[in-house]
Amino acid sequence: MKHTLDLWGTEFPSDYRWDKDQNAKLLNIVFQGGTFGNFLKFFLDKFSNHSPDMPGDPFTKTGTSHEIPRKVYSGLIQRYHASFINDNEGNSDLPICLILPSSKKHFLYLKKAQWYRSNDSGLSPDDLWQKTIREIKAGGIDKQVLYESFLNIKKLYGIKDMDSDRVPKFIVRDWYKLEFLQEVHETYNYQLFDLLKKHTFFDCQKIFHLDLETFFNWETFIKNIKKIDRVFGLELNFNRVVEMQEIFQKGIELDTIRQECNMIEKVLTLKTTDPLRNLDVASEGFIYAELERRFTDIQMPLTNKFFDDYKEIEQFLQNFPNWYLRSNPNIG
Repeated sequence: MKHTLDLWGTEFPSDYRWDKDQNAKLLNIVFQGGTFGNFLKFFLDKFSNHSPDMPGDPFTKTGTSHEIPRKVYSGLIQRYHASFINDNEGNSDLPICLILPSSKKHFLYLKKAQWYRSNDSGLSPDDLWQKTIREIKAGGIDKQVLYESFLNIKKLYGIKDMDSDRVPKFIVRDWYKLEFLQEVHETYNYQLFDLLKKHTFFDCQKIFHLDLETFFNWETFIKNIKKIDRVFGLELNFNRVVEMQEIFQKGIELDTIRQECNMIEKVLTLKTTDPLRNLDVASEGFIYAELERRFTDIQMPLTNKFFDDYKEIEQFLQNFPNWYLRSNPNIG
Protein backbone atom coordinates (compact mmCIF):
# COMPACT_ATOMS: atom_id res chain seq x y z
CA MET A 1 0.00 0.00 0.00
CA LYS A 2 1.26 3.46 -0.89
CA HIS A 3 2.30 5.64 2.05
CA THR A 4 2.72 9.41 2.10
CA LEU A 5 4.72 11.61 4.47
CA ASP A 6 2.35 14.02 6.19
CA LEU A 7 3.22 17.48 7.52
CA TRP A 8 3.80 16.20 11.04
CA GLY A 9 6.61 13.96 9.83
CA THR A 10 4.79 10.65 10.30
CA GLU A 11 3.79 8.11 7.67
CA PHE A 12 0.24 6.89 7.16
CA PRO A 13 -1.57 5.00 4.36
CA SER A 14 -2.58 7.27 1.49
CA ASP A 15 -6.21 6.16 1.80
CA TYR A 16 -6.36 6.95 5.52
CA ARG A 17 -8.76 9.77 6.57
CA TRP A 18 -8.62 11.70 9.83
CA ASP A 19 -12.18 12.87 9.18
CA LYS A 20 -14.40 10.17 7.67
CA ASP A 21 -16.91 12.65 6.22
CA GLN A 22 -16.82 13.41 2.51
CA ASN A 23 -15.48 16.70 1.20
CA ALA A 24 -17.87 19.55 1.86
CA LYS A 25 -19.90 21.23 -0.86
CA LEU A 26 -19.71 24.74 0.59
CA LEU A 27 -16.35 24.91 2.37
CA ASN A 28 -13.49 22.71 3.58
CA ILE A 29 -11.57 24.18 6.54
CA VAL A 30 -7.96 22.98 6.71
CA PHE A 31 -6.17 23.70 9.97
CA GLN A 32 -3.56 22.52 12.43
CA GLY A 33 -4.41 21.82 16.05
CA GLY A 34 -5.07 24.89 18.19
CA THR A 35 -6.18 27.17 15.34
CA PHE A 36 -9.98 27.09 15.88
CA GLY A 37 -11.01 24.92 12.95
CA ASN A 38 -13.78 23.31 14.98
CA PHE A 39 -15.15 26.67 16.10
CA LEU A 40 -15.10 28.06 12.57
CA LYS A 41 -16.98 25.01 11.29
CA PHE A 42 -19.66 25.42 13.97
CA PHE A 43 -20.02 29.16 13.45
CA LEU A 44 -20.37 29.01 9.66
CA ASP A 45 -22.70 26.02 9.74
CA LYS A 46 -24.88 27.63 12.41
CA PHE A 47 -25.34 30.98 10.68
CA SER A 48 -25.42 29.91 7.03
CA ASN A 49 -28.85 30.10 5.39
CA HIS A 50 -27.92 26.92 3.49
CA SER A 51 -28.00 24.79 6.65
CA PRO A 52 -30.44 24.29 9.56
CA ASP A 53 -29.76 26.30 12.70
CA MET A 54 -28.02 24.56 15.60
CA PRO A 55 -29.00 25.48 19.16
CA GLY A 56 -26.53 26.59 21.79
CA ASP A 57 -22.77 26.81 21.32
CA PRO A 58 -19.93 24.32 20.81
CA PHE A 59 -17.83 25.11 23.88
CA THR A 60 -16.41 22.83 26.53
CA LYS A 61 -15.67 24.38 29.93
CA THR A 62 -12.15 25.32 28.75
CA GLY A 63 -13.33 27.01 25.57
CA THR A 64 -12.55 24.31 23.02
CA SER A 65 -15.27 23.69 20.41
CA HIS A 66 -15.52 19.92 20.83
CA GLU A 67 -18.95 19.67 22.44
CA ILE A 68 -21.25 19.24 19.41
CA PRO A 69 -21.64 15.67 18.04
CA ARG A 70 -20.77 15.26 14.37
CA LYS A 71 -24.29 14.11 13.50
CA VAL A 72 -25.71 17.53 14.41
CA TYR A 73 -23.81 19.28 11.60
CA SER A 74 -25.20 19.64 8.08
CA GLY A 75 -22.11 18.29 6.34
CA LEU A 76 -22.03 21.30 4.00
CA ILE A 77 -18.98 22.66 5.84
CA GLN A 78 -16.23 20.34 7.07
CA ARG A 79 -12.89 20.69 8.81
CA TYR A 80 -9.74 18.64 8.27
CA HIS A 81 -6.12 18.44 9.28
CA ALA A 82 -3.23 18.38 6.81
CA SER A 83 -4.07 14.86 5.64
CA PHE A 84 -6.76 16.56 3.53
CA ILE A 85 -4.01 17.08 0.96
CA ASN A 86 -3.27 13.39 0.61
CA ASP A 87 -6.97 12.49 0.70
CA ASN A 88 -7.63 14.74 -2.30
CA GLU A 89 -4.64 14.08 -4.51
CA GLY A 90 -5.69 14.87 -8.08
CA ASN A 91 -8.73 16.97 -7.11
CA SER A 92 -8.89 20.65 -8.05
CA ASP A 93 -11.02 23.77 -7.54
CA LEU A 94 -12.07 22.68 -4.04
CA PRO A 95 -13.43 25.47 -1.77
CA ILE A 96 -10.83 25.68 1.03
CA CYS A 97 -10.21 27.98 3.97
CA LEU A 98 -6.67 27.57 5.35
CA ILE A 99 -6.04 29.01 8.85
CA LEU A 100 -2.54 30.45 9.31
CA PRO A 101 -0.70 32.29 12.14
CA SER A 102 1.06 35.55 11.31
CA SER A 103 2.54 37.08 14.48
CA LYS A 104 4.74 36.29 17.47
CA LYS A 105 1.62 36.40 19.64
CA HIS A 106 0.11 33.59 17.57
CA PHE A 107 3.16 31.40 18.01
CA LEU A 108 3.09 32.04 21.77
CA TYR A 109 -0.56 30.98 21.75
CA LEU A 110 0.22 27.80 19.81
CA LYS A 111 3.07 26.93 22.17
CA LYS A 112 0.55 26.84 25.02
CA ALA A 113 -2.73 25.90 23.35
CA GLN A 114 -1.50 22.88 21.41
CA TRP A 115 -0.77 21.22 24.75
CA TYR A 116 -3.80 22.46 26.66
CA ARG A 117 -6.48 22.11 23.98
CA SER A 118 -5.35 18.88 22.30
CA ASN A 119 -7.86 16.18 23.30
CA ASP A 120 -8.89 18.63 26.07
CA SER A 121 -5.92 17.30 28.05
CA GLY A 122 -5.36 20.53 30.00
CA LEU A 123 -1.56 20.21 29.90
CA SER A 124 0.25 23.41 30.84
CA PRO A 125 3.86 24.68 30.56
CA ASP A 126 3.69 25.14 34.35
CA ASP A 127 3.43 21.35 34.72
CA LEU A 128 7.15 21.22 33.88
CA TRP A 129 8.07 22.90 37.17
CA GLN A 130 4.99 22.25 39.33
CA LYS A 131 5.06 18.45 38.92
CA THR A 132 7.82 16.15 40.07
CA ILE A 133 9.70 14.27 37.41
CA ARG A 134 8.28 11.03 38.81
CA GLU A 135 4.74 12.40 38.38
CA ILE A 136 5.50 13.36 34.79
CA LYS A 137 6.95 9.94 33.97
CA ALA A 138 3.89 8.21 35.43
CA GLY A 139 1.41 10.39 33.54
CA GLY A 140 0.74 8.02 30.65
CA ILE A 141 0.49 8.84 26.97
CA ASP A 142 -1.17 12.24 27.53
CA LYS A 143 1.84 13.34 29.59
CA GLN A 144 4.47 12.00 27.16
CA VAL A 145 4.99 15.45 25.69
CA LEU A 146 5.83 16.74 29.18
CA TYR A 147 8.38 14.00 29.75
CA GLU A 148 10.03 14.60 26.38
CA SER A 149 10.25 18.31 27.18
CA PHE A 150 11.78 17.52 30.55
CA LEU A 151 14.40 15.32 28.90
CA ASN A 152 15.33 18.24 26.62
CA ILE A 153 15.62 20.56 29.63
CA LYS A 154 17.64 18.02 31.58
CA LYS A 155 20.11 17.60 28.71
CA LEU A 156 20.49 21.33 27.98
CA TYR A 157 20.96 22.42 31.59
CA GLY A 158 22.87 19.36 32.84
CA ILE A 159 20.27 18.49 35.47
CA LYS A 160 21.07 15.39 37.51
CA ASP A 161 18.59 12.58 38.08
CA MET A 162 15.93 14.00 40.40
CA ASP A 163 12.99 11.61 40.14
CA SER A 164 11.32 12.91 43.30
CA ASP A 165 12.23 16.57 42.82
CA ARG A 166 11.08 19.37 40.56
CA VAL A 167 12.88 21.41 37.93
CA PRO A 168 13.28 24.99 39.19
CA LYS A 169 10.79 27.41 37.70
CA PHE A 170 13.52 29.82 36.54
CA ILE A 171 15.13 27.02 34.50
CA VAL A 172 11.85 26.17 32.73
CA ARG A 173 11.24 29.88 32.04
CA ASP A 174 14.75 30.25 30.63
CA TRP A 175 14.19 27.19 28.41
CA TYR A 176 11.08 28.81 26.92
CA LYS A 177 12.92 32.13 26.60
CA LEU A 178 15.65 30.53 24.50
CA GLU A 179 13.07 29.17 22.07
CA PHE A 180 11.32 32.54 21.79
CA LEU A 181 14.68 34.20 21.14
CA GLN A 182 14.94 32.25 17.90
CA GLU A 183 13.98 34.04 14.72
CA VAL A 184 10.35 33.16 14.07
CA HIS A 185 11.15 31.61 10.69
CA GLU A 186 13.54 29.17 12.40
CA THR A 187 10.90 27.71 14.75
CA TYR A 188 9.15 24.40 14.23
CA ASN A 189 5.64 25.86 14.20
CA TYR A 190 6.52 28.53 11.63
CA GLN A 191 8.15 25.99 9.33
CA LEU A 192 5.19 23.64 9.71
CA PHE A 193 2.65 26.28 8.70
CA ASP A 194 4.91 27.65 5.96
CA LEU A 195 5.23 24.16 4.48
CA LEU A 196 1.47 23.78 4.58
CA LYS A 197 0.81 27.19 3.03
CA LYS A 198 3.25 26.65 0.16
CA HIS A 199 2.14 23.12 -0.69
CA THR A 200 1.57 22.84 -4.43
CA PHE A 201 -1.80 21.14 -3.77
CA PHE A 202 -3.32 24.54 -3.00
CA ASP A 203 -2.18 26.06 -6.31
CA CYS A 204 -5.16 24.54 -8.12
CA GLN A 205 -7.81 25.05 -5.41
CA LYS A 206 -10.19 27.89 -4.56
CA ILE A 207 -8.22 28.94 -1.49
CA PHE A 208 -8.77 31.58 1.20
CA HIS A 209 -5.99 32.27 3.72
CA LEU A 210 -7.53 33.14 7.10
CA ASP A 211 -5.23 34.95 9.52
CA LEU A 212 -5.26 33.42 13.00
CA GLU A 213 -5.72 36.95 14.41
CA THR A 214 -9.35 36.52 13.31
CA PHE A 215 -10.01 34.60 16.53
CA PHE A 216 -8.41 37.11 18.92
CA ASN A 217 -10.57 40.16 18.28
CA TRP A 218 -14.26 40.56 17.44
CA GLU A 219 -13.81 43.38 14.92
CA THR A 220 -11.17 41.39 13.02
CA PHE A 221 -13.31 38.26 13.26
CA ILE A 222 -16.48 39.73 11.79
CA LYS A 223 -14.53 41.56 9.06
CA ASN A 224 -12.86 38.33 7.89
CA ILE A 225 -16.02 36.26 8.25
CA LYS A 226 -17.75 38.63 5.82
CA LYS A 227 -14.88 38.08 3.37
CA ILE A 228 -15.26 34.30 3.64
CA ASP A 229 -18.99 34.67 3.13
CA ARG A 230 -18.50 36.64 -0.10
CA VAL A 231 -15.81 34.35 -1.50
CA PHE A 232 -17.67 31.08 -0.93
CA GLY A 233 -21.32 32.18 -1.08
CA LEU A 234 -22.16 30.87 2.39
CA GLU A 235 -25.11 33.26 2.76
CA LEU A 236 -24.46 33.93 6.43
CA ASN A 237 -27.34 35.65 8.19
CA PHE A 238 -25.80 38.90 9.43
CA ASN A 239 -29.16 39.97 10.81
CA ARG A 240 -28.07 37.75 13.71
CA VAL A 241 -24.82 39.65 14.31
CA VAL A 242 -25.63 40.23 18.01
CA GLU A 243 -25.93 36.48 18.51
CA MET A 244 -22.73 35.99 16.51
CA GLN A 245 -20.85 38.36 18.79
CA GLU A 246 -22.22 36.73 21.94
CA ILE A 247 -20.92 33.33 20.81
CA PHE A 248 -17.54 34.75 19.82
CA GLN A 249 -17.15 36.59 23.13
CA LYS A 250 -18.10 33.51 25.12
CA GLY A 251 -15.29 31.62 23.41
CA ILE A 252 -12.81 34.35 24.38
CA GLU A 253 -14.07 34.42 27.98
CA LEU A 254 -13.60 30.66 28.34
CA ASP A 255 -10.18 30.68 26.70
CA THR A 256 -7.74 31.99 29.30
CA ILE A 257 -4.79 31.40 26.94
CA ARG A 258 -6.14 33.80 24.31
CA GLN A 259 -6.86 36.35 27.03
CA GLU A 260 -3.32 36.06 28.36
CA CYS A 261 -1.73 36.39 24.91
CA ASN A 262 -3.82 39.49 24.12
CA MET A 263 -2.86 41.03 27.45
CA ILE A 264 0.87 40.34 26.95
CA GLU A 265 0.75 41.94 23.50
CA LYS A 266 -0.90 45.02 25.03
CA VAL A 267 1.64 45.26 27.87
CA LEU A 268 4.64 44.97 25.55
CA THR A 269 3.34 47.43 22.95
CA LEU A 270 1.58 49.97 25.17
CA LYS A 271 3.37 49.40 28.52
CA THR A 272 0.03 49.11 30.29
CA THR A 273 -0.29 48.46 34.02
CA ASP A 274 -1.93 45.03 33.71
CA PRO A 275 -0.68 42.76 36.52
CA LEU A 276 1.76 40.04 35.43
CA ARG A 277 1.57 37.97 38.60
CA ASN A 278 -0.45 34.99 37.31
CA LEU A 279 1.19 34.26 33.96
CA ASP A 280 2.31 30.76 33.10
CA VAL A 281 6.01 30.15 32.61
CA ALA A 282 5.82 30.17 28.79
CA SER A 283 4.32 33.66 28.84
CA GLU A 284 7.02 34.81 31.24
CA GLY A 285 9.67 33.35 28.92
CA PHE A 286 8.09 35.14 25.96
CA ILE A 287 8.22 38.50 27.77
CA TYR A 288 11.85 37.89 28.74
CA ALA A 289 12.73 37.10 25.12
CA GLU A 290 11.05 40.23 23.78
CA LEU A 291 12.84 42.40 26.35
CA GLU A 292 16.24 40.84 25.64
CA ARG A 293 15.71 41.54 21.94
CA ARG A 294 15.09 45.21 22.74
CA PHE A 295 17.89 45.52 25.32
CA THR A 296 20.65 43.35 23.90
CA ASP A 297 23.19 44.10 26.66
CA ILE A 298 20.88 42.91 29.45
CA GLN A 299 19.87 39.40 30.45
CA MET A 300 16.69 39.06 32.48
CA PRO A 301 17.10 37.65 36.01
CA LEU A 302 17.13 33.91 36.74
CA THR A 303 14.77 33.98 39.71
CA ASN A 304 11.60 32.04 40.46
CA LYS A 305 9.69 35.28 41.17
CA PHE A 306 8.53 37.20 38.12
CA PHE A 307 7.84 40.93 37.76
CA ASP A 308 4.53 42.21 39.09
CA ASP A 309 3.87 44.59 36.17
CA TYR A 310 5.61 46.56 33.43
CA LYS A 311 6.44 49.40 35.83
CA GLU A 312 8.62 47.00 37.81
CA ILE A 313 10.25 45.80 34.57
CA GLU A 314 11.08 49.41 33.64
CA GLN A 315 12.61 49.95 37.07
CA PHE A 316 14.87 46.94 36.50
CA LEU A 317 15.90 48.06 33.02
CA GLN A 318 16.48 51.72 33.91
CA ASN A 319 18.60 50.94 36.96
CA PHE A 320 20.61 48.02 35.59
CA PRO A 321 24.25 48.83 36.53
CA ASN A 322 26.45 49.77 33.56
CA TRP A 323 29.28 47.48 34.66
CA TYR A 324 27.02 44.45 34.29
CA LEU A 325 26.15 45.22 30.67
CA ARG A 326 27.33 42.43 28.39
CA SER A 327 26.55 41.29 24.87
CA ASN A 328 23.81 38.63 25.20
CA PRO A 329 25.29 35.22 24.24
CA ASN A 330 21.82 33.96 23.28
CA ILE A 331 21.33 36.55 20.52
CA GLY A 332 23.24 35.99 17.30
